Amino acid sequence: MYYCYFVITDIFSYHKLIRMSKAKPIKQKTSALKEKILPESSPVKSASAYIWSGIIMILVLGGMIYSNTYDCSFQFDDKHNIIDNEAIRSLSNLKAMWDLNQSRFLAFYSFALNYHFGQLNVQGYHAVNVLIHLTNSILIFFLTQLLFTTPVLKNNSLAGHAKSVSLITALMFVAHPLATGSVTYIVQRMASMVALFYFLALILYIKGRLSESKSKYGYFAGSLLAAVMAIHVKENAYTLPLVIVLIEFYFIQQKMISIKFKNYKLLGAILGLAIIMIFAGIKYFSASIFQPIPPSIFNSVTITSSNYFYTQLSVIVKYIQLLIFPMNQNIDYDFPIAYNLLGISTILNGLILIGLLILAVYLYKRNRLISFGILWFFLSLSIESSIIPISDVIFEHRTYIPSFGFFIILSSVIYGLFWNNYKNRVLLFFVLLIGTYSSLAFQRNKVWKDELSLWSDAVEKSPKKARPYVNRGYAYGNLRQWSKSINDFEKVNELFPNQHTMAYYNLGIAYWNTGNKEKSILNYSKAVELDSTFSDAYYGLAVGYHNLNEPDKGIANYSKVITLNPKNDKAYYGRGMLMAFKNQWQVAIADYSKAIAINPNDFNFYYNRGMVYGKTNQFEKASEDFTRVLQLNPQNKSAYSLREMANAELTAKMGQ
Repeated sequence: MYYCYFVITDIFSYHKLIRMSKAKPIKQKTSALKEKILPESSPVKSASAYIWSGIIMILVLGGMIYSNTYDCSFQFDDKHNIIDNEAIRSLSNLKAMWDLNQSRFLAFYSFALNYHFGQLNVQGYHAVNVLIHLTNSILIFFLTQLLFTTPVLKNNSLAGHAKSVSLITALMFVAHPLATGSVTYIVQRMASMVALFYFLALILYIKGRLSESKSKYGYFAGSLLAAVMAIHVKENAYTLPLVIVLIEFYFIQQKMISIKFKNYKLLGAILGLAIIMIFAGIKYFSASIFQPIPPSIFNSVTITSSNYFYTQLSVIVKYIQLLIFPMNQNIDYDFPIAYNLLGISTILNGLILIGLLILAVYLYKRNRLISFGILWFFLSLSIESSIIPISDVIFEHRTYIPSFGFFIILSSVIYGLFWNNYKNRVLLFFVLLIGTYSSLAFQRNKVWKDELSLWSDAVEKSPKKARPYVNRGYAYGNLRQWSKSINDFEKVNELFPNQHTMAYYNLGIAYWNTGNKEKSILNYSKAVELDSTFSDAYYGLAVGYHNLNEPDKGIANYSKVITLNPKNDKAYYGRGMLMAFKNQWQVAIADYSKAIAINPNDFNFYYNRGMVYGKTNQFEKASEDFTRVLQLNPQNKSAYSLREMANAELTAKMGQ
């Protein structure tokens, strides 16, 4: 915090010198003093020093805040997007990444780059996330300054404080704890990465609109390229054309709506926007995105466009509250679904949002920057908080781009109202505010350290929601703390009896590992009763009956697994062992062969098939299987002995 204070003080001093250097001398006799204090090249040097000081401060502050994230584990959606995602295992597997999700192709490719250089070493993923966040904060620094050079704002009373307002805005952006959901949460690189191209596209567009040289075409081309890249990272990039239109009529067009058809620069920009809009419409906006989301193990109700919209009226106000008072953050908010507009909370929050929109319209001519900040917040949030239903109604990472609107409002309001009369107090306020943000973000990162800490925090804050208990139960299971795992899954069933298939399934695993095989079987049975297509639960039953020496029940459940999931090599292997136990040798060989065809690298499959080949006097095939076992597992002494026995039998047979 002291570092923040001294650097901000130095930067404001630079700003003061720049303004002094631009003022006309009142008397000729001051020129000598001016020459001593500010040589002719000083304004340029001061401006450059200011910018570099700002960049260094952003980098240092952001680096300190996120210094404790590099060993935070993979969490939540990281599992299926990164850990279990075969599509990112090779940089050349572009088609698989494209087919996985075209709108997020570049995000998946960035994960593939991480995997290429470090496999599942979590530090590399965090390093990229932090770098993207720091870059975004620097882009915010430049974007805010650029807005003050536009025709509408360049003569604004705040223009003299443009660099200071820009720096404060960027520092709040880098430090705010809500950003941890987009930075520390690895898979939500999607939110920060789309912001990178989003901000870059805006900067290049404004540069092109303000340029009078031929370089403007390069800026427009760069803006279009950045926009296309953004819409291949995450779907909320499709708000970019609307935000560019907002910038056009808020800061560049000095009249409300004034388009001259000889203004080829503007027409070219609008054509570029039209291309983006058409591309976006064909690619993403279709009737299917409005389809209701059916109930799942974590959502007991159907999410429709209407109840999602009603709920978002309260969610958006919650986002605003978290931006103002970032307390009690949660990975998994227990947010109630609103089914109509008549609820007290829905009505009140809807009125708050309508009031903000009315305020934005009212301030259009009176304070363009505040009006813009309000509309930016709503527009950039509109894809994820409107009528397009999403299974999770609230997530902190969705505030990443919209938060810029809040920060630019806060910095400009404080400067506009108080700077001239209370400079030191304004400076102290921002130092304390950014210091508080930084501390809260640093502490929040500790919660992301591992699955147990993250989901214990969620259980404490959402004690009546199933998913936190389910995920903490997983975490306890991974640590082999089975009694605690059982407590969490039993809590799920207490809160939502006969609803959560996964809770019963995991209780089956946990009870088996504590030696309570009867309860294990009962919970697996309950899981398949709730979901007759749950192959993993049938597999649990099969293994249970297998170990309890009930081969017929084991075979029946292995067969059910194979019917539901023909690629389950372990099910063929298990059924093969039980068939061998029942002396059904040919069926056992067929099952082992199926397992080998699916997974040719498991030596156990060859070992057991070799045993059956030996039992049926097929010694040559037995020898071949034991040889393959030794290729895969050279330390297997039993395979050496069995191969020697098979070869001896084969030699004796040939001798006859």
